[in-house]
Amino acid sequence: MAEFNLIDEEWIPCITLDGRNKEFGIQDTLLKAHELREICDDSPLVTVAIHRLLLAILYRAFQGPTSMRQWKEFFASGSFYGNKSLTDYLAKDKWYDRFFLFDDDYPFMQIAKLDLNEYKDDGKIKKDNSDGLMRLLREAPDKKGRILFDHRVGTERPEYEPKQIARMILAAQSYAGTGVASGGKIGDQVISPSPCQFATCVKGLCLWLQGENLFQTLMFNLVHIPIDPNDLPPWEDSNIIKSAERSWKNPIPFTGPIQRFTPLSRFIRVLDRRSMFFTNGMKTNADADDPMKAYTRTTDTDQFAPIELNKDKAAWRDAHALFSLTSTTRKPPACLNHVARLFQDGTLPKSAQPLANIVGLAASQGKSFLWRHERLPVPIALLSDVNLVERLGKDPDGLLPIAEQVANVLHSRTTGIARFIRIPNGREPSKNEWGDINSIVQDINPHPAYWARLEEHFFDLLENLPGDWDETTGYWKPPDQQIATQTWRDAIKHEAKRALEESVRTLGTTARAISAVARVEMDFSDSNLMLQPPKAKTVKQKSKSTRKGGKKI
Repeated sequence: MAEFNLIDEEWIPCITLDGRNKEFGIQDTLLKAHELREICDDSPLVTVAIHRLLLAILYRAFQGPTSMRQWKEFFASGSFYGNKSLTDYLAKDKWYDRFFLFDDDYPFMQIAKLDLNEYKDDGKIKKDNSDGLMRLLREAPDKKGRILFDHRVGTERPEYEPKQIARMILAAQSYAGTGVASGGKIGDQVISPSPCQFATCVKGLCLWLQGENLFQTLMFNLVHIPIDPNDLPPWEDSNIIKSAERSWKNPIPFTGPIQRFTPLSRFIRVLDRRSMFFTNGMKTNADADDPMKAYTRTTDTDQFAPIELNKDKAAWRDAHALFSLTSTTRKPPACLNHVARLFQDGTLPKSAQPLANIVGLAASQGKSFLWRHERLPVPIALLSDVNLVERLGKDPDGLLPIAEQVANVLHSRTTGIARFIRIPNGREPSKNEWGDINSIVQDINPHPAYWARLEEHFFDLLENLPGDWDETTGYWKPPDQQIATQTWRDAIKHEAKRALEESVRTLGTTARAISAVARVEMDFSDSNLMLQPPKAKTVKQKSKSTRKGGKKI
C-alpha cells in the first residue's frame, strides 16, 4: 500500500524569510523557494542530502540548464513558481508515484523486494536479519554499543515518524560507512554478502553557496552543464539493481551529477516504523567530479583528492584552498566558478555576498566522531580576483599563513612556560619530564581560544580585503593604506596575547608559576608574524639543548 508521498507531505525542514520554522513537501519547497530563507535540519548531513536531492530533481525537470543563457532565463524569473517543466516532472502522470516512502513496488530510495531473512523449509523465519532504523543515523550508537553522539543502546528499535525516516534514508545514502553487508534476496535474485564502501559524501567537504532566499541558493548551485540522458536518479533507473550487483565486483563510474547527488549507496527496505533491511548498494569509482566538493592534487599520486574535514581545524583556515579558482593544483566546487562568472558579466552586483555553507564528517574505520557545519561570507570580488585569494594563502605575504605562524609561536611560548614550571633551572628535560611538560601544555592550551576568536576577525577580513587593492594601478595599495590587512595583523597579535594571558592564569599564583610566566614574552610583535623556514631536525635538537635559564622565549 502506498503511503506518505514526499512530493506533497510535509517533511523538509525550512526557515521562512521572517524566521519561522516550517516543513514542506518537495513541490512546495521548490515552488515557494523564493519565500524561504533556507533548508536547515538539526543534522548537517540531512541538510546536505536534501539540497543534493532538490538539485537532482531540478536537473531532471529542466534537462539543464545547458547554457549560461538558459540559466539566466531561469534566474531572471525570480522563482520556480508556475514552472511547467517542474510541475510536469512531479505530476501524478509522471514521477509522482516513485516518491512514496512506503510502497509495494517503488518505495523512495529503497529496494521493494529486498529480503535478508533466513527461512526454514516450512517458510518460517529461521533468522531475522532486519535492523532497527536507528542504524541509518551516523550520530547513533552502532550494534556493538560504541557511543558516538547518542547515548542510546545500539540494538534499540525506537519508532520514527515517516518524515524522520525520509530524512534518515537520504542522509544514509550519502553518508553511510563501511562494513560487510548481509546477503539475501531481491525477489528471486540471490545476493551474496559483500564489503561496503563509504558513501559519496563521507570523504571530502561539501560546499554550497547560499543566496538571499532558497531560490537563489538552488540556482547558484545549479551550474549549467550538459546533461547525459543516462544520468538517472534511482527512481527513474529500472536497471539499478543489476548495475549495483555488477559494481560489487568492479566499481562503476558515475554518469553525472544526478547520480552523484542521489546515490543508492545502500539497498534499504523499510519494513515498518522501527525496522528495515539494510545491505550493500552501488559501488562507484573514486573521481574528482562532484560539483559540491573541493579537491587538491596530491604530491604522491598526482591525482586530485577531496579536501577533508580536519577535526582540529575550522574550514575557514583553509579558505585559500577552497576558494582558489585558478590554481593548477586545486579544483574548487563548481558553484564558485559559476558565481564568479555571474559577477564578471554583471548578472550579480558587486555588493552581493553569498554565504558558503561547508559541511564535513570526520570518520575513522567506519566510525563517525565529528561533524561540522560552517558558514563563511564570500564577497563576490574575492572569487573574481586571483590576487585577493592569493593574498589569503600564498607565501610569504599570506594572511592565513601568518596566523598559523603566530600559533606556532604561541605553542612555543606555552611549552616554554611548562618547561620552567617543571624544571625551574631550565636544563634539558628527560624523556619522562617531557611527558609532564606536554601534559601541562595540554592543560593550559591557548589555541582553542585563539582560533575561535580569530574567526570573527577573518570574516571582517573577507569583507574588507577588496578595499586594499588599487583597481587603478592594478596592484596593492601602500602598506599604510591597506586597512583590512593591517587590522588582521593587529587582531592576530592581540588575540594571541589575550589567549596566552588567559591560559597562564589557570596556573595559579604560586611562586613557581609566577617565575615561569615572567621568563616568557607575553607580547606579540610584527616580527612574530614573519614566516619562518622549517628547521632541519638536527638544528631543532640542538636548539633544545642550548635553551637555558632566565632567557625570555
